[in-house]
Amino acid sequence: MRIGFFHDGAGTRQAGGIAVYTRRMAIELARLCDVTVCTTAGPATAPLSDAGVDIVELPPVDSTVASSAAAILPLGPQDVSKLRMVASAHRSGVLDRLERQVDVLVTFQALDDVILSRLVDVPTVRGFHSDFTQGIGSAIWERFTKTTTHVANSAFLAERVATEFGCDVDAIIHPGVDPDHFNPDRRPAFRRDRATLLFVGRLVEPKGIYDLVDAVAHVERPLELCVVGAGEADAVRRYARRRGVDAAVQLEGELPHDRLPGYYAAADVFCLPTHAESFGMANLEAMACGTPVVTTTVGGIETYFRAGTDGIAVSPGAPSELADAIDTLLGDDDRRQSAAIHGRRRAREFAWRRQAEHFAVFCRELCDGDREPAAADERRPKRAGTEPVATVPGSQD
Repeated sequence: MRIGFFHDGAGTRQAGGIAVYTRRMAIELARLCDVTVCTTAGPATAPLSDAGVDIVELPPVDSTVASSAAAILPLGPQDVSKLRMVASAHRSGVLDRLERQVDVLVTFQALDDVILSRLVDVPTVRGFHSDFTQGIGSAIWERFTKTTTHVANSAFLAERVATEFGCDVDAIIHPGVDPDHFNPDRRPAFRRDRATLLFVGRLVEPKGIYDLVDAVAHVERPLELCVVGAGEADAVRRYARRRGVDAAVQLEGELPHDRLPGYYAAADVFCLPTHAESFGMANLEAMACGTPVVTTTVGGIETYFRAGTDGIAVSPGAPSELADAIDTLLGDDDRRQSAAIHGRRRAREFAWRRQAEHFAVFCRELCDGDREPAAADERRPKRAGTEPVATVPGSQD
């Protein structure tokens, strides 16, 4: 069996969830079958190659087709970039090579899937990995995709896909964590005299970063907040200054994913007060490093996070409640230690190798015809409470 992945950021330093998922899943799957990743060349291609993954490099973007489409369609910058990339891959013959090398091709972006499902003569699988909003890309995908097999990273997102697009999700395959790389024994990335909170994620309002700055202003004990991620950095700095805590908030910018364990290990408490989340991989990574977590239980977070055991759950958009939870953990060494032990143990249940084994079984059944995809006109919404065809055994309580 030969599995292919198409994602432009998998070979780069991108630390986003889909790029990390593609890299880690490909590396673990390479132990079980032949794996090809079609991606932009970058620093992350070497670890993929070392693991036995075949890399098909995307060519430099040069597509008048995408530019013309952007002129007549209300596409955003990311959609235009994706369209240019896939068009260039087609014109350069990369897609022909990919078609010869794989038995099934996995995509993650709407426009990637639309084009590849029509140009590559192998079964395509659309992976859903974020809590999406309806836009032109999703509308184009819903109308023109030929893909009829879908996977999601949580039961929450599977239900969203069924509701929004009226199509079943055939399997839930969770993201994972490497417990050998993410562990409490990693060398701390920093040492501070004060208690330190850590946030890892996009610096945008739905991730709760402004709520966290508010919470820091509410907590009376001395502490610092280390922020890792790209996004609205200048706006976060201005907001911290307005709240009078700019000296306590340190913005590190986006970091390569392999540097994150040192940051988790250095922090006293990890905070992800997100308003919407399909899974929340950063929580799981913090738990693997033995760092107590304060988070919300929106979306797919309850897939792995047990409030009161692995940390404290708070309501989204509630800075005062968030501040109380932070203060509670920082003031209770025994509770913090207990959360660290239980969280580490829980995170090990989501090792990448286990998720890859499940993915391999799913793809093998698809290739062998044991899992027959529905015809495009047979896609229909799932009823509330209906379980998807496949889940990772024992990964959900």
